Amino acid sequence: SPHHRALPFGAMASLGSASLHAVGGILARSAAVRRGTRAVRASTYSTSVGPSADAKDYRVLAFEDSYSIKDMLADAKVRYGHFEQRWDSEACIDAITEFGRVDVLMLDFYLPPLTGLQVLMKLNEAVEAGVIERPRHILGMSSVGSCNSRLVQEGADAGFVKWDVGMWEGWARDEW
Repeated sequence: SPHHRALPFGAMASLGSASLHAVGGILARSAAVRRGTRAVRASTYSTSVGPSADAKDYRVLAFEDSYSIKDMLADAKVRYGHFEQRWDSEACIDAITEFGRVDVLMLDFYLPPLTGLQVLMKLNEAVEAGVIERPRHILGMSSVGSCNSRLVQEGADAGFVKWDVGMWEGWARDEW
């Protein structure tokens, strides 16, 4: 259906004040995104080239109900400090708060009982209210390209076809 088509390789789309660039199955916001939208944006965008010096120590929290994200990251030889996966979005803000410092928050779009988009919207509200600190990087993941676009439009730093989450250039890894 036309509602579920991903952007073609190398395409660029404008969604409100956000410019999105598609490279393969990866969507990322350009650094030119303005803070004037409802979405809470990171002060430093995760679309910069290469991992941070501390990427091997990242604390990663994933919300995914069907697949082991830890296995996907292991297959991609991704290194991180701590990983936890929540298999549903029940009490999502409490789960994020209890996790402590979140360097990478990964959100599946189709997640029960709240979708990843609804989790992101609640997170944005909590950040704006000063209840919680925004995770350093937020990665959306779905097998449907338009869902990734919507997560990025709402404030995720990048969106991936789920099977490609290990391809984010911000990860530390033993080899590329």
